[in-house]
Amino acid sequence: MKLPHKTLNYIAQHLPGLAAPAKKTTELPQGKEYTIDELARACDTTVRNIRAYQDRGLLAPPELRGRKGYYFNSHLARLRVISGLLDRGYSLSSIKDLIDALENGIDLRHLMGLESAITSPWTDEEPILVPMTELIKMFGAYLTPEALARATDLDLMKPEGAMVRVRSMRTLRAGAELVATGIPLEELLDIVRMLRGNVERVANELVRLVGEHVLSNYETEELPPQEEFPKLADLVWRMRPLAEMAVHAELARAMENAASRLLSDRLENIIERMAREKDSK
Repeated sequence: MKLPHKTLNYIAQHLPGLAAPAKKTTELPQGKEYTIDELARACDTTVRNIRAYQDRGLLAPPELRGRKGYYFNSHLARLRVISGLLDRGYSLSSIKDLIDALENGIDLRHLMGLESAITSPWTDEEPILVPMTELIKMFGAYLTPEALARATDLDLMKPEGAMVRVRSMRTLRAGAELVATGIPLEELLDIVRMLRGNVERVANELVRLVGEHVLSNYETEELPPQEEFPKLADLVWRMRPLAEMAVHAELARAMENAASRLLSDRLENIIERMAREKDSK
């Protein structure tokens, strides 16, 4: 089943993220004909790209009249979909799979719902630009060039002239409060590196379990059945708070145990010192 050009036009114009906003307003009258050069200009691409898409089966061939080929709005709409998906990081082979799925009747809303669940940020924080002077106020003499380089290497921040792009202000403020107690910043960065390694291992294992016990029900080279998309999207969305709660609970338990051991050792040392002082009298 081939999608009609009206449907493709709708996808290109109204599906968030699939087409650049500027291109949404350049819809041309139905039935307009294009040479390959005109089509390339209308979609802000190249003749070479159009021919490559045709070779890969992504774009239908033109209508030939004599030795000249003519394209229509259906081609323009398809090109907009391809360009939008390329901008989102899809490969040409993935785009072909998606377009084939659409032409076979897959509900695009369900498919994009699953894609959104997987690719949406897992945090509500956005990177923010902070003046370097503000960081100096927060960390004082602890903000050495070495510490800044290590924080940059950990992708916690990125200097941009007199500003610094901070990935997480919550993490930054927590670090500043700990540094204010006298803990060296570079030692805190060691903990961040250690924490990240452990958390990434946990994340990889959780994803592996989903792949092994949930996605293994489907063929690896094919999309799941259309009716399964909402269930899979819901699973991904539910994994987010569940994973956060599990990590938070385990970290809280570990902190409690570590603090108890520290307090116990301190109390034991105090009791031993008091006993020695008593015996010496």
